[in-house]
Amino acid sequence: MQTIQYITSLLTFYLKGEISLEQNFVKFKMPNTILGLIPLGAKKESVPINQLSVVESNFQVKLKRLIIGAVVVIIGLSMLSDSFLAALIMLVLGANTVITALETVLTIKTTAGSNKTIAFLIFEKAKADLVEEKLNQLIGNRMDDTNVSKQTDRIVEAIQNR
Repeated sequence: MQTIQYITSLLTFYLKGEISLEQNFVKFKMPNTILGLIPLGAKKESVPINQLSVVESNFQVKLKRLIIGAVVVIIGLSMLSDSFLAALIMLVLGANTVITALETVLTIKTTAGSNKTIAFLIFEKAKADLVEEKLNQLIGNRMDDTNVSKQTDRIVEAIQNR
């Protein structure tokens, strides 16, 4: 079993999402929060490997969130001379919004037609690539195990080499 943990937000760096790759299942655990700051349990999901069909990753920029974050950072910079604490809070919130606007989204499609999307921060792109690679390996192994002609070829080869 391999477990990959990733940060879901910079402000809640202590809350980590988990993806566990087991022999027959892929388990997801994502923390739930109120307003993105207050922890409130976790969402857990388990998908059998034989139900996975496609894994894809996509880097995307959420333009609306990027613009809002930039505006909040500018407001925070303009407030520096008035109130340092308020400016610092605005700068942190704005920077967090800008960083979360840049994300790698991992989409896992099942044979039933449902999609599972997991958003990784830009700093966690390597982990998203690792999860994609591991899931594709599991899908490939499953397909090899269920390929009747390969299994028949192995039996024929074993009989001939006997």
